[in-house]
Amino acid sequence: MSNLDKQGEFDRWAVAYDHDIQKDEGFPFAGYREVLRLVLNHVQPGMEVLELGPGTGNLTTQLLSLGAQVWGLDFSAEMLAIALQKAPQAHLAQADLLGEFPEEFARPFDRVVATYVFHEFPPAEKISLLQRLFSRYLRPNGEVIIGDIGFPDKISLERMRIEAGDDWDEEYYWIGEEIQALFPRFGIECDYSQISSCGAVIIFRRDRPDDQK
Repeated sequence: MSNLDKQGEFDRWAVAYDHDIQKDEGFPFAGYREVLRLVLNHVQPGMEVLELGPGTGNLTTQLLSLGAQVWGLDFSAEMLAIALQKAPQAHLAQADLLGEFPEEFARPFDRVVATYVFHEFPPAEKISLLQRLFSRYLRPNGEVIIGDIGFPDKISLERMRIEAGDDWDEEYYWIGEEIQALFPRFGIECDYSQISSCGAVIIFRRDRPDDQK
């Protein structure tokens, strides 16, 4: 599917998205509210936060209520329109997350957060985007906090594939045991936590020398 087709799909989904996530069970949104809560646990009042893929603004509104300052980028104009209605205080703009960010976003942030976004990207693009975030958009002690669809291992993924049946979409889901071995090669520490049958929270930090850990 092309990026344009994908954008159209999310534009059409915008009006039903908030309804679809209310179930908070089954694939792909089991544990959705808990995933968002745990992402929020890593943000403090007054922090400047870059949110990738705010969608209809569910995490955005909670970040603002916490006292964070929020800048958000999403490629779906229809989802952004809903998010802007919910969170007019946020700085939101339309952009392809794998392309260049708008000029006004070219600044360091305390945190970068993303929920239910990164599973859209193949592994190489995940790595490239994370490296770009650390090099250009994060302060020295900043963190990338991701809540997303993930599984501790491939066996768990296959079990969910069978259980989900027709609801299953073939995308690039996180596998905990794989990424914890992969990212240190790129100078990035990774903490993976399984929250539900298909929900995970992943924290990325710059790798530090052993005597600083």
